Amino acid sequence: MRLLCLLLLTFFAAPAAASPICVAGRLAETGSGKAIDFAEIYLFTGGNVRPARQTLPDEQGGFRLDSVDPGAYTLMIRLIGYDVLTREVALEHSAGTVDLGVLYLTPLENGIAEVEVVAARKQLVYKLDKKVVDASSNIMGGGGSAVDILENTPSVRVDAEGNLSFRGSSGFTVYVDGKPSVFSGSQALEQIPAGHIENIEIITTPSARHDAEGDVGIINVITKKHTQRGLSGTVNLSGSTALSRNVDFLLTRQNEASRWYAGGVWFDKLRKSDFEQQKTTVVDDLTTTSRSKGPRVGDNYNYTLKAGWAYALPRTSFSVDVEGGYRGNKRNGRLDYRESRFSQGTGDGEIGDYRSLDDYDNRETIGLGTVAVGHRFNDKGHELSASFYYKYGGGAVEYFQSDLFNLQGEREQGHRAWESEYRITARGNLDYVLPYSKTGKIEAGYQYYSYLEDSKYEMQFWNPETKTFYWRDDIYNTSYFRENVNSVYAILSENLRALEIQAGVRGEYTHTRLRSSIAGASRDKRRFEGFPSMHLGYTFPRGHRLLVSYSRRTTRPQLFYMEPYITFRDYYTAEIGNPDIRPEYIHSYELTYRKSFRDNNVSATFFHRSRRDKIERLRVPYEAGVTLDSMANVGHDYSTGVELTAVVRVARWWNTSLNGNLYYYKIRNELAAGGGRESSTNYDIMWNNAFDAGKNTRIQLDANFVGPSVTTQGRTDAFWYVNLAVRQQFFKRKLSATLSCRDLFGSARYVSDIRTADLQSLTRIRPKYPLIALTLGYVFNSFKAKTDPAKESHDLFEGTNH
Repeated sequence: MRLLCLLLLTFFAAPAAASPICVAGRLAETGSGKAIDFAEIYLFTGGNVRPARQTLPDEQGGFRLDSVDPGAYTLMIRLIGYDVLTREVALEHSAGTVDLGVLYLTPLENGIAEVEVVAARKQLVYKLDKKVVDASSNIMGGGGSAVDILENTPSVRVDAEGNLSFRGSSGFTVYVDGKPSVFSGSQALEQIPAGHIENIEIITTPSARHDAEGDVGIINVITKKHTQRGLSGTVNLSGSTALSRNVDFLLTRQNEASRWYAGGVWFDKLRKSDFEQQKTTVVDDLTTTSRSKGPRVGDNYNYTLKAGWAYALPRTSFSVDVEGGYRGNKRNGRLDYRESRFSQGTGDGEIGDYRSLDDYDNRETIGLGTVAVGHRFNDKGHELSASFYYKYGGGAVEYFQSDLFNLQGEREQGHRAWESEYRITARGNLDYVLPYSKTGKIEAGYQYYSYLEDSKYEMQFWNPETKTFYWRDDIYNTSYFRENVNSVYAILSENLRALEIQAGVRGEYTHTRLRSSIAGASRDKRRFEGFPSMHLGYTFPRGHRLLVSYSRRTTRPQLFYMEPYITFRDYYTAEIGNPDIRPEYIHSYELTYRKSFRDNNVSATFFHRSRRDKIERLRVPYEAGVTLDSMANVGHDYSTGVELTAVVRVARWWNTSLNGNLYYYKIRNELAAGGGRESSTNYDIMWNNAFDAGKNTRIQLDANFVGPSVTTQGRTDAFWYVNLAVRQQFFKRKLSATLSCRDLFGSARYVSDIRTADLQSLTRIRPKYPLIALTLGYVFNSFKAKTDPAKESHDLFEGTNH
């Protein structure tokens, strides 16, 4: 707190001694009037090549250049795909604030059919409350998903099953174009093809405007819109040695005031790994050790179509989007088992050899739609907007199958499980923005959220005597889950010369109901909570920038955390939910410094996160040789560290970036299953290189090193891998071919070691090698419009949860 107060005093004291002159304005696109929030804004004095001031616009296109000395300047605004805008600006001593009004950038399209603008966009852009990752800058993502694009982003780690985490946590919320994703977490990101992504926003300390859900923040995937006049489109095809395959397309037609689009995805992303595990359990006086080895395959699939229409009047806009299809994920394993059992009491022991066949499929037929309307009262940011989102998931089935055979091929044990359900999600938003001065504004809004799931669970077991499956009536269960959240928020924003301030608070009333046919498992919970946020930004002379932020967050237990019945992942691994699990509560602090100079920039983010009632999967012995996984509030954890990024243009043909993440992680465990305090110094390093080998040839080489980490019950070892990709463009860059090789040297290994008083579990996973993918992409009317006078992406492994 003392450090924060000192920073605030420094911030307020610095402007007082600076010149009161400020240059302000707003950026918009010529013709459409759409706000432009990606552009580089420079203010030069005569004869100098180094800018006196520089900045970026906000979400409404507004910008401010503060503490400018009197004199004659040249304002330059540049953005890839638009004509460079320059304007002479004369500032006098008594000028105060010079408002340049709306400045329009003109797309590079009319009369320049023979001119190409070829440039690389910045991979990472820092704003006051978020980081923006450009999808096109990572060619390794071609033919992949949002996970592939994020893999080279600072603080992002991809584990052995393709699950993504930030700074050691997977508790993030996924949005698509500002709307909640159909799925959650890494599964949601896996479902979005890289070919449809424009950029990805990472909001690690969200403001009160956003949902409080997600302990490390929000990932908002912005899809491509293709706003060029006329008909635009893109088609991508890809395949890999793992038998992944992908076909996706996106067509858009932009008229004077309306735009429609249609798209589709046929997407199967497979992960193949060699799996090996040694597990020892102690139940009463019986010690059981099993050794398993064999291949595992995972598949995230998505077969959907989508369409939308938008209409824009001078001040009012309207849009409708619909999507439908079939999505899910599945996995299977074919493992050889050797099991030994030893009784401490009798001294007897036995050894058996088996083969296990395991299958899992979680699928859902979906239909969703969104309606949105917005109205601008003026050009100063006075706005009112509303939206409603509805999603129905029918025919949803979660299927488990596990069989154990002897070496003669006879089934000795087995079971089948079905969880049939339907799901409904609804969300309504009303948002209002009122600028109360040229430099300040008030935002307020209301949100209604509702999630409903109705399901039944039934299971069959194998009877070795009758050699048939029979229903377990004692396991049959029906459940009903509904969560309603009503939220209100208010935010105050102000620009005081070089200082930007944003402070807000969000209130959320949550009502959760769980009904179960299992006696004593039903729950009804209500709570009201407040979630404050604060963001400060200060721009020093010569492009130095400092950002300070704070946000309080929560992670609400999902339904599968609470389901009070047992399921089997394989014959030796069972799972059960916990209806009494509590939400997590998180305090996140960040201090970021960044500096840009010409085509280079450096940044450093110091962060601290404390989490109460941490939710984690725990493993305990269940039966002889069988373990039981359950979700539990294990205690508190803390992460304190620094994230460093340097982007350097070494030569005209070589851009390199080095991302490092170092933090101290500590768990204060309050459960006997893990016991005591565990800590580790976690780190990961990513080195990315982009080479321009010719006008239409680009090579990307990146190296990744992931350090070891502790968990509540054990630790994971370090591993490293190298990726290589080459992209060649043809036919005036309309056709591109990308050849990529992941884990170039076959070095990736995932090792997890769990140790408690009555359990030892050592897991080793190695991805299938080599993993080579080829992606073909075709675009039209996407880099320049026709001269018609009438027109104006670490997911290498499978099997870690075993």
